[in-house]
Amino acid sequence: MKYFALTLNIMRKRWLFHVILVMELAALLILTNVMTATVNSKTMLLEPYRALMNEKGAVVQVENLMIMEECTNEEIRPFLKTYPDLKGIISFLEKRLAGQVKIHYTEHINFFQPVGPHSVMFHDKGETPYYYLLDRDILDKMQLPLSCGHWPCGERNAAGEAEIVISGGTDAHLNDVYDTPAGKIRVVGILTDNTYRPIGSNIDRSDMTAEVDRDSIFNYILPFDSQINLGGPFVIASKDAFSQNQEGYEIIPDTIWFVTYGNDISEEDFKANTDYLNTVGTVQYGETLATLAEESQRKINDIYYRMMPMIITAVIMVLLGFIGSAAISAVRQIRTFGIFYLCGCRKKDCIFILAAETAIILLFSLLAAGIGLFILQQNHFDYLIGMTFGVMNVVISLLLVLLLFVLSMILPLGIIKTSSPILTLKERV
Repeated sequence: MKYFALTLNIMRKRWLFHVILVMELAALLILTNVMTATVNSKTMLLEPYRALMNEKGAVVQVENLMIMEECTNEEIRPFLKTYPDLKGIISFLEKRLAGQVKIHYTEHINFFQPVGPHSVMFHDKGETPYYYLLDRDILDKMQLPLSCGHWPCGERNAAGEAEIVISGGTDAHLNDVYDTPAGKIRVVGILTDNTYRPIGSNIDRSDMTAEVDRDSIFNYILPFDSQINLGGPFVIASKDAFSQNQEGYEIIPDTIWFVTYGNDISEEDFKANTDYLNTVGTVQYGETLATLAEESQRKINDIYYRMMPMIITAVIMVLLGFIGSAAISAVRQIRTFGIFYLCGCRKKDCIFILAAETAIILLFSLLAAGIGLFILQQNHFDYLIGMTFGVMNVVISLLLVLLLFVLSMILPLGIIKTSSPILTLKERV
């Protein structure tokens, strides 16, 4: 502690110089953490789907009107007599297509009551949350950050309640129970703000003419579509917790399907499946889903590639400035160290004083960076690009600080070891 107290007294004489250094380092830490948090966000969205994309398959988009008006597949027409029976079509296709077929899709609940006890207050107005029902294996891998609570179990709990996670910004509280046409629903988790904006999430999938990046899973997966990014309350739950259509509500499959065939399917059967699916909807991605995963990961890596030159340039500039300032500080304090030496200090003590100065600057830089990132979050900057802070942010920040500390001490160590404080003191007396 004596070194820190003495160092603070020395730093007080050149406070503006040290404030500028702190701001430079804080800016570097903020930039690095923004990049890391952005990558965290996109990786978090991809993770639940990695196992699914280890199989061969396709992504199919089906629109209700398109099926009714343009579908020429005579085997599908019976499902379209009155209203498109998407679940019937899905069940039929799982038997009709070649391979170990499984169709993965998100379901939605459509409540017939426009406003009811299942509505919540959101941004000062009552709205019915948009429900996303996920496959259990997808839900179990969800890593979206919760402000409180936990992720729901698969089926209803012992009290017969469906467990849900609800978006932040509503008047719903943890363990609130709502009576709905679908039965009792308990809030077991509340999400943080929408800090998980996916790549390309501004695309309106209902617009069939829109340019869609078909090599990115972020344009297919739910519950991360444009509706959520536009705001509004939403709920995530397991399919297993809700029965099929009953009075007061209906369950509707989403129109984006992941169709997997297993890895043993032949190329001929794979092509035949693709051709058949094109008579039902539009095969958005007909290559292996593993390729889709690789392309999606490449888009995540592109964030690094775009930001890394800027960060490397900033690191070099800040590092050179920081090392230079540490060396100048060591030279300027040689005379002071000479006085300390006469008072019984050793060179080791002088080195500790310089190390304490560097440590104090870095600690204040970390504090300033933390405040800056907090302000960005409070102003919803994280929502604009999608940022999720996690352990990786802490690890990278600490490694960067450690690197700066070690490199900034090299020149001062050489200066002190090769200088004679007593001779310097005599020369300047």
